[in-house]
Amino acid sequence: MNEKRENEEVIERFADVLDSLGIRYAIGGSVASALYGIVRFTRDADITVQPFSSVADKLFDLLKEAFYVGREAMEEALRSHGSFNVIHFETAFKIDIFVQGPGEFEQRLLVRRKKARLSDTSRRDLYIVSPEDIILLKLRWFSATGGTSERQWNDVLGVLAVQGKSLDFEYLTDSARKLGLEELLSRAMAEADA
Repeated sequence: MNEKRENEEVIERFADVLDSLGIRYAIGGSVASALYGIVRFTRDADITVQPFSSVADKLFDLLKEAFYVGREAMEEALRSHGSFNVIHFETAFKIDIFVQGPGEFEQRLLVRRKKARLSDTSRRDLYIVSPEDIILLKLRWFSATGGTSERQWNDVLGVLAVQGKSLDFEYLTDSARKLGLEELLSRAMAEADA
């Protein structure tokens, strides 16, 4: 089995656990931007999850056989709406888990998520951050790094170029304005000719 398929299986197994506990999620990061834009290889996945304090012990127990999970890091992420990661023992594939924050944009991420397969060989549909929201998330990361992350910028351009007219530009521009990303979005749209 090739590494890409192996990584997809790890993500699918992790999603199976979330689904079994009723934890809503959406896959973001480069996995989502590659699905909507230009494919690039990645060694990790980003997943936003709803707060899950009531089932945190169950999640830990279901993951600990196949994944390294830091219980303290998980509990701190739940308290602070921060992030923690899990690492699949067999493949060393890392999943960064972001606990959904209380802000308007964060709340909409899980409402606007889409169902899709990661590839033709995937065994099931998974929840993926919408193309508009992955653009906004990537622009936010780009801005947070002082505009130095070429990867984030290229991911944004790829999604804009491939998705083109199918994007909800009203939502995109309104959200970019609220997040203080309006100028970056305008620049990206001009570069991508979207």
